[in-house]
Amino acid sequence: MPADAAEPVSIPPDLWERPEMLDALQKRNIGQVFRLVRQYAGVSQTRIGIAVNLSQGKVSEIMRGTAQVTALEVFERIADGLRMPDSARLALGLAPSSSSRAQIIGTVPSRRAIPSRDGVPAGQLLSVEGVLLGSRRSDDLWDIDLLTLAWVVGRLDSRMDRRTMLLLAVGMTAETAASMADPWERLSRALRGPQALDEETIERLEARTIGFHRLEYVLPARAIYQGLTTHINELSTLLQSGPPERYRRRLAATAGEAATLASWIAWDLNQPAQAASFERVAALAAKESGHHIIQACTYAYRSYAVAGPEAVEYIRRAQQFLPAKGDDATRAWLLAREAEELAALGDGHAAELLQRAEEAHTRARPHRERAWTRFLDPGRMAAFQLSTYVRLGDEQRVAEASQAALAALGPDEDQKRVSVVYADIAQAQLQLGDVTEGVAYARRALEAAQRTESTWGMQHLTKVEKALAARPDKAARELLGDLRANRRALGLSPA
Repeated sequence: MPADAAEPVSIPPDLWERPEMLDALQKRNIGQVFRLVRQYAGVSQTRIGIAVNLSQGKVSEIMRGTAQVTALEVFERIADGLRMPDSARLALGLAPSSSSRAQIIGTVPSRRAIPSRDGVPAGQLLSVEGVLLGSRRSDDLWDIDLLTLAWVVGRLDSRMDRRTMLLLAVGMTAETAASMADPWERLSRALRGPQALDEETIERLEARTIGFHRLEYVLPARAIYQGLTTHINELSTLLQSGPPERYRRRLAATAGEAATLASWIAWDLNQPAQAASFERVAALAAKESGHHIIQACTYAYRSYAVAGPEAVEYIRRAQQFLPAKGDDATRAWLLAREAEELAALGDGHAAELLQRAEEAHTRARPHRERAWTRFLDPGRMAAFQLSTYVRLGDEQRVAEASQAALAALGPDEDQKRVSVVYADIAQAQLQLGDVTEGVAYARRALEAAQRTESTWGMQHLTKVEKALAARPDKAARELLGDLRANRRALGLSPA
């Protein structure tokens, strides 16, 4: 091996800004990236391979197009090995570099305005510093383009935790976001005339819908509602412009998937009229696209807004839109929801339904099926198990499910899930007579629900509130007061 083969690869900084490089990164065309690095930096296949920990033969196959890079870990290795700047990493769909993350965590960056794109006024862009650093002071915030962030997040293949998603947001400075503006010029042209609509634009809109579903796990509803409605308006405009038939059904399906999420978020924001309007949009989109399973998602979301027999009715109505085979992630979700609600009614069939949900989940591919199924990882299934067994009063299984649910909560877990898991554990502890532990978990659940302004999290604390009402303990009384105050602040009915 030549003496300089192991030397770090030196790439001219302006290469990452060239249009052909940005296009290759955005398409995740690593073969083209390698070819451009070789062309403009004079780097051999051997040196590229050493830098990114691939054999020279594999680099050659990738450059010829006979092999493709699909694993997130390999994309990360390539980005690190080629020392990509953050603008290039973001274009490739990766979080900022570790050094950038350290700077973000260690310092509060100055406010930078992001240029408006996709027709979104600057005042409608998302502020995330409060989410990342725990501050809600408006003078401490800086803006990012939520529509572009949703697109980047939607392109990532693997599950992404809350911290990584927020670091992506913070890393999207004015400079890096501007480097991704060109792709959306296609959308702007398509909005002015359907003849400009093409496959790439459709794919970007589909990715953006997936991204919004993923952002919903980690950001408060109010933070993404404005951007999501802008996204739906753009999809509606394209549908009304008479697109070619080969695109119409895909646009309609994408609009339906976005509308189901918007209806859920509107409910979370205590806006029932808007929620109902988006449900109607989702129903029309399901019919137009032929993807009737969109209705299943709509009814599943609606089941969270009610309780008891009414919730079960919505879930069973949702199940009518499932195909005979396939869509196992949605099937598992609906079975787990039905188990959860039947358990609350004291119906012993809940345990059987939960087992069927687990079986469906073993067949499912949540990250490949639907935009809304990406949340259904083993941790969420563990949360369903816990919720069901708590409501059934099965102490032995509650203990096992509690351990599984807690083990699935990583340090960067989304706080909406944290609020639900802790609320269920609190309820279980109170049922077992351990008031100290029950209050401690309920306090953590409340803090997580407050952080995400989650109506869903507060719902899971309803039975905790009722249990605390009968307790004379000072800690229990103080917590009860805080729970009621937060319920009033969210505009919710008393427990």
